[in-house]
Amino acid sequence: MKVIDLVDKTSTKVGETTKPSPKKGEVLVKVAYSALDTAFDEVAHRSFIPGSLLHNLKVKPLVAGWHYSGTVESVVAGVNNLKIGDAVFGHLQYASTTRQGTLADYITVLASECAKIPEGVAMDVAAAVTTEALTALQGMRDQGGLSEGKIILIIAAGGGVGTQAVQIAKAMKARTVHAVCSTKDVIKVGKLGADLVIDRAQKDITNDLEAGSYDVIFDTTGKYSFVKLRYALKKKGILVSTVPNVTTFPPVSLLIAISGKRSKSLMVRCNRKDLELVGTWMKSDEIHSVPIDNVYNIKDIQTARERQKDPKKSGRVVIKVGDGW
Repeated sequence: MKVIDLVDKTSTKVGETTKPSPKKGEVLVKVAYSALDTAFDEVAHRSFIPGSLLHNLKVKPLVAGWHYSGTVESVVAGVNNLKIGDAVFGHLQYASTTRQGTLADYITVLASECAKIPEGVAMDVAAAVTTEALTALQGMRDQGGLSEGKIILIIAAGGGVGTQAVQIAKAMKARTVHAVCSTKDVIKVGKLGADLVIDRAQKDITNDLEAGSYDVIFDTTGKYSFVKLRYALKKKGILVSTVPNVTTFPPVSLLIAISGKRSKSLMVRCNRKDLELVGTWMKSDEIHSVPIDNVYNIKDIQTARERQKDPKKSGRVVIKVGDGW
């Protein structure tokens, strides 16, 4: 099968490797679409941290890509929830044990780590939504404890994770959703459903928020410290970051918890239950915005990589794998 081989940190080539065979509990997926994210360059550059935590860097050929949508081509005995021909979506795990990539004709995935694409959802959109939506859901619900009636502040609400976080927080029936974004994104974020949009150019959120007002603060940038934002949390409030830091690990996290407030981080994990929930929200239009900047044929991967780095990019850079060579 064809793959995109990461030759070095800047160049790629079309390579050939053996078509994988599904093992117990797995299905073989013919990839239709993939997408680029910040993890791609970390792996291409073979960075020890975080690259080695996102993918096995010693495997050859080194094939990256995590997002995917595609069609089930074969099913191992014992897999009962999927059948040949089903359209599925998900993402490979960001882990040092991951040896394959979705910039390839085929991948094998556990049936418990993918889900059927809801009727009416396009395959490119399904590929684009996966990591961002699951990061938002798991960050707010599992780490932040967000539930009906709670108040949340979402930082960088105009970004990929932030866009999904605003919509998902509303779908989860949060009482109030406040969102911080850049000036250019204020109108867009308002349309996502935020109850209050804060222009970061007009307000310093490290000083000017109402004290003790949020059950959850979700920092999708990972750039804000617990020390700077704890004043805005309620007594038992939680700051969730997409990037681990000293306050999210013992012993510092334990010392912080004495105050009643907590600092947490997450590493997204793909699973069928959460994908199905996201799919339900997409079908009901509660997730109605999945921004895609552009779709590139896989043969144009270098052009797509350049666009991924462009600060003017707006939305996910999606790669058409099927019929894109």
